[in-house]
Amino acid sequence: MSSTNRALHFPRKLISSSRGQLIILLFFMTASAICGAATCPSAPAHTATPADTAYGDSDYAKAEQLYTQALTQEPKNGALAAGLVHTLLHEGKVADAAGRVQTMLAADPQSALTLSAEAEVQLREGAPWLAMKTLDAAEAADPCNARVHLLRSRALRIDSMYASERAELQKAYEMDPADPDILNAWTSVVSPAHEIEGIQDSLTAMKDIDADTRQKAEASMKSMLPLLSENSQTCKILPATESATLTLLPSKQDGKNIDGFRIEAQLPKTSVKLQVDTAASGVFITRALADANGLQPGAGDPPGTVHLDSLRIGPLDFSNCLVGVSDTPFIDNIDGFIGTDIFASYLVKIDPRAQKLTLGPLPALPVGIPGDRLARPELAGFIPVYHRRQYLLVPVTLNNKSRQLFVLDTGMRFSTMTPETAHAISNMKMNFTNTMQTAAGPAAHMYRDSFDFQFANLALPHQNHILEFDPSAINHNAGFQVGGLLGFDMLHQLTIQLDYRDGLAKFESTNGEIAPGSPTEFERAAVQAPIPLQSQLSDSSCSADSSDHPIDTTVEAMIQGTLDSAHLKPGKEVWFKALNGYTYPGCTLNRGSIVYAHVIAATSDKNQAAPELALAFDHGDCQGHGKKEISLRLIGMVAPPDQSRRMHSEIPVEVAGGAQQIGGSGNGNDATSALNGLDENLTASSVPHTVHPGIVVNMPAVKLEPEGGPGCSAKIMSTNHSVTLGAGTELILMFYGPAPK
Repeated sequence: MSSTNRALHFPRKLISSSRGQLIILLFFMTASAICGAATCPSAPAHTATPADTAYGDSDYAKAEQLYTQALTQEPKNGALAAGLVHTLLHEGKVADAAGRVQTMLAADPQSALTLSAEAEVQLREGAPWLAMKTLDAAEAADPCNARVHLLRSRALRIDSMYASERAELQKAYEMDPADPDILNAWTSVVSPAHEIEGIQDSLTAMKDIDADTRQKAEASMKSMLPLLSENSQTCKILPATESATLTLLPSKQDGKNIDGFRIEAQLPKTSVKLQVDTAASGVFITRALADANGLQPGAGDPPGTVHLDSLRIGPLDFSNCLVGVSDTPFIDNIDGFIGTDIFASYLVKIDPRAQKLTLGPLPALPVGIPGDRLARPELAGFIPVYHRRQYLLVPVTLNNKSRQLFVLDTGMRFSTMTPETAHAISNMKMNFTNTMQTAAGPAAHMYRDSFDFQFANLALPHQNHILEFDPSAINHNAGFQVGGLLGFDMLHQLTIQLDYRDGLAKFESTNGEIAPGSPTEFERAAVQAPIPLQSQLSDSSCSADSSDHPIDTTVEAMIQGTLDSAHLKPGKEVWFKALNGYTYPGCTLNRGSIVYAHVIAATSDKNQAAPELALAFDHGDCQGHGKKEISLRLIGMVAPPDQSRRMHSEIPVEVAGGAQQIGGSGNGNDATSALNGLDENLTASSVPHTVHPGIVVNMPAVKLEPEGGPGCSAKIMSTNHSVTLGAGTELILMFYGPAPK
């Protein structure tokens, strides 16, 4: 298994604002512009609100606060709601943004503002295929919505459609040049393209230009070209040969099974064996190896890097390399990693059976700036993949239910999946994961279920060594969420060909267990997982509970995403993460374990009824027993912690309980972490550290009846369009009756 910190994500070096000043002064007047006839008028000038100003200044925390405040005054203002969605996404609060979009859809589902906000969330959630369909609907609703073209340009870029990206950005800029996101994107992509084309035209027209000026002009163009396509190059390659074949050296952690391949490279003083990693960027080595070769940080280079003048791999020479350095030794005696993106100027073929990495020429392209991917007969059998920075991402259909983006990652021994993705598709009834000790020390968690993977033209059924995975680092660097990684355990069964320039890949297998996949299933959009049987509570457990309960006798659980009654159906299973541990006869819930509920009823005002959501909390991941039927009842709810802290001074004294801190004995099975340390007394009396059934804190539009729903389920009501519970909402649960055996 590769080290989790081997994928150093190098920021793209910023081009100096003084780039090509001499060239621009000489030639800018002859620059060609990509300006089609505008069919929409420019957005009318308007006075920026304080929230708009904060957003334009990239002060997103302040913008969120101001947009939220403004929406309390104008809750139906779609522009304010859309502004809040943009802000939340800049802050990385994807679940909150998705929740806000659901509120917008409930209020005005056909609005272009609403649909473009929905598409922006879909794109951030890693579903560009859905985002493009939603953008088509948004454009049909309002052909002059500038952000539709901005968002479409983002999806086109990761699809390697660079000319179309620039065309969409130009449309967006003509419609609304004052939008800070549009202006930034246009300045970063379209403006450099205009400069390059202008310089090219000038060099063609001015035949008598001196050699020095021509050299500076060409250098200026070359410095701007990386801005116009996805490029994570950290080395300059001197392509002395059109093709090369490198030997792949197998590595065996257990002395028997191949768990990766390495290639030999020559540093200034030593030779190294670098693990081939399709998800890494450039070269990444240990600090000891960098010191042994006298490598030092370059002036102005990012922290954690060193400068390498020359690197030789087989017949290939690289120069001026930015190399990542790890202060911690890699496991399995690995010298370091090499990302296959270092070979992006070639067509890369990884052949595990022949143990060869072959580099061949890419099909020739028309001279000029990067354009859209072209259909080439030399690339027959290749499929488009999404390309962002060093990542190549493949849409994978899981269990024929859900479609997610997965990163190609030969540097990972096992394939991985996020908990959210796994829980959404698994029918596992026992403990969800097994703990697996790793050579590096920290334990890994492997799902006990098996999963069917389908991608490209292949189906890999019953994959049963899938690791739990936190994708936050990749999500941050890629700019959208991924479902997991396709690791060496799957990819070593395939011959893989990669075309970074055009965003293409080809997968071939002679393994009889890998069956051809169905294209229609592969292209199918995600559908809901099967609905399990509902849990039934006995009539004897339906008696109303009006007693106050000590806080340390409850289980606190947190909502991970957003629940919205307008988008839930009876029978749907939802899950929550326990914030504290609790032991009850027949079941011990550990901190971080999962509590499950089923939707019994869900309505919104669109159903001509008062919005309601009924939940039955009927299963939990009990220690030693896995997912087990239990009897829990929802007796209280608390708004997300940041909202609750802001409201603390406004909470009535009879609820605040004299500002006494909720605490515990520290024995690990109490409420030491309950409610994130909030000090509300959750009763209507003066007795501290107790909870009164039905209490709802800092959610003025919400009411809770713990036994008010069908079959004793908890009934949650709202005065809004639907019952919406945002990420971070905390639920207070109690055991009722013995846990089933």
